[in-house]
Amino acid sequence: MTSAAPSSRPAAPTARPPQCGPGGLRRPDTTPPTADGSPAWCPTARALAAGGLPRPVPAIRAPEVPVPGSRHPDAETYRRTPAVRARCADHTGDEYDRRLVPGPSRLDDPGDLIAAIPALLGFRPERSLVLAVLCAAPTAESAVIDLVVRFDLRHPDTGFPSDTETVAAAATRVCARPGVAGVLVILVDDQQDDGDRLLRQRVPVLRELEQQLAARAVPVRGAWATRSIAAGHLWWSVAGPPRQGRISDPAASTVTLGRVLEGRPIRRSRDELTGLVAPDGALREQVSSELAGARDRAKDRYVAAAQQGDPAGYLRGELSTVLWLIANAESGGGLGSRELAQIAVALRDREIRDSVFAVADTVHAEATESLLARLTRALDGADRAEAATLLGFFAYVRGDGPFAGIALDVALDSDPHHSMAALLHTALEAGMRPERLRDLAQCGRDTAAALGVDLAGVW
Repeated sequence: MTSAAPSSRPAAPTARPPQCGPGGLRRPDTTPPTADGSPAWCPTARALAAGGLPRPVPAIRAPEVPVPGSRHPDAETYRRTPAVRARCADHTGDEYDRRLVPGPSRLDDPGDLIAAIPALLGFRPERSLVLAVLCAAPTAESAVIDLVVRFDLRHPDTGFPSDTETVAAAATRVCARPGVAGVLVILVDDQQDDGDRLLRQRVPVLRELEQQLAARAVPVRGAWATRSIAAGHLWWSVAGPPRQGRISDPAASTVTLGRVLEGRPIRRSRDELTGLVAPDGALREQVSSELAGARDRAKDRYVAAAQQGDPAGYLRGELSTVLWLIANAESGGGLGSRELAQIAVALRDREIRDSVFAVADTVHAEATESLLARLTRALDGADRAEAATLLGFFAYVRGDGPFAGIALDVALDSDPHHSMAALLHTALEAGMRPERLRDLAQCGRDTAAALGVDLAGVW
């Protein structure tokens, strides 16, 4: 998952070893190196690798949200001994299309805002710190939600509370940016008692977050807590004057309606997203048994092309086959373990992998993403990392930040040195808008064109 918090991921990805040839055979990397000896990636990837991240731009566009009054100066905060383990998750790069919301949509009540959070994130958060980052709106009394970020309040494996300083520092890095007018905070935790609303010193993460944001001149405009985001559940304020109320029906939110009209599902929990890339033992065994044969056949095709004096013809043929298999799957033709193994072997060549980035910018993106999710479940090791990296990119450019983060985490867990996965992970953590990553799709088109495949004319 993508995480807005510091992690063990490499901050400045290093160049990968020379790429494999057909089916994993070693061959020289023909890409001209840059001055530091690393491969000459496309401009966006090269800028990321050099630490030249573009300035993050807020991503989610949501209905106008009135800015509540500033925090009461005498409001108390809670104290609790934090656990040493922490895990932060799900920086979303989603983009909200206001045109699909019927009529002017305003979230005037905290209960309405909380009800809209599942639609903005794409799933119903649990045990989470959710931040809505505001920028100024044309009217002085309102602001617009530009970014929604979620962090784990408790470690998902142990249930221990997350380290408050770690979470607050990660949130501050995401929220403290030019043009931010403030932050709205929603704490969701089913292990807190409703009586906690009377004892605010038991919310340490809010106190730490306010202090770190204040140091960056970013005010907390409002903060509320609830045990669960569901219709009729109680919410209460944890900053400013004491208030409480009931959450509106999330299914009836105008923001939810807009997401449904966009065709974007809202998951019941984050576990549903992780389930989409969880290993499938039976399928993995079937595909694994086919990989050696697929590699040998790829080797034979490469040798045949080389003997004809056209080694690039091998790559051209492999790419055309991958595109044909995508089209076949989209038309309802099932792909067996033999075909999945063939695609996995083809993706070991960087030119094939990079060309597939371009498919994210076509009408075949949805079918390709489904195929990549299946490949991710069916593969392990470096092959799983390649499929998951592409899957993360496809999710990223269509605006599903949480799923993109999950897929990229899978890629880096499978291959910690996968440079492209690390680059995309860094971009997601930095809040880069999805459209800024579409340069990779153009690079993919250029790569395919260099092989003699016009992606605009193959379907």
